[in-house]
Amino acid sequence: MSRIPFYIGNFLAIFVPGGARRARVRGNVNVTLYAPRIKRFIKRIYNEPVKSIKFVRQINLNRVCCVVNGKYYVKLFRNITAQRVKNYQELMEFVQPRISVCMPKIYADDHMAMYVSEKIPGHGIKDFDAKTILKNEDKIKDQVTKIISEIQAIKIKSIPGYQRFSHSLQPERATEPATDKPKPVLAHFDLNETNLLFDDDMNICGIIDWDMCSIAKNPNTDIFVFNRFWNRFKKTLMRNA
Repeated sequence: MSRIPFYIGNFLAIFVPGGARRARVRGNVNVTLYAPRIKRFIKRIYNEPVKSIKFVRQINLNRVCCVVNGKYYVKLFRNITAQRVKNYQELMEFVQPRISVCMPKIYADDHMAMYVSEKIPGHGIKDFDAKTILKNEDKIKDQVTKIISEIQAIKIKSIPGYQRFSHSLQPERATEPATDKPKPVLAHFDLNETNLLFDDDMNICGIIDWDMCSIAKNPNTDIFVFNRFWNRFKKTLMRNA
């Protein structure tokens, strides 16, 4: 079961009309196929039975994302070498004591790696209504700016092997803005509203999806990525407010 290819869900989704439905079918099929693997993993690592697996992200050929028991954020990767897993673990061990946001752990198993952010705190942004989010927009942006400064304060000049853990998955959206004065800094590279976790008062209490963490040549990279996503998200909010 663990070696079932991810493209099965993608293939079945071709026959489903509507983009949103296709994504849902693709995700649910792939999560279902990998559910036994995920259940065994949670039982082995956390000694906890799996009561729920919720699909949370669109699926592509290289990953499946879900929340297990409402508190473990899980992502599976294919084609990740043991060395890249080791490099990523070294980076996270270096970063973890220096930043107050949740970091994932990577576990290698067979030919795949499993990425887990343990006991996810708070709520995703979709748990709040549009008016609440728009009312707190400045507060959210100020917090993101502060977190980016905290990340950049970590003095690291290179990542082991100098490649992003998920370099092969690096989307075009995270392309760095041009700069004439490069200043290498640590960057998340995928800061967007879906990767922020909030408490009841919309204070950021965690950030997930650190698998693209790397060295940016431009210190404005993370804020550039966040603003691009936020502006698109805000247009949707204003239509629903």
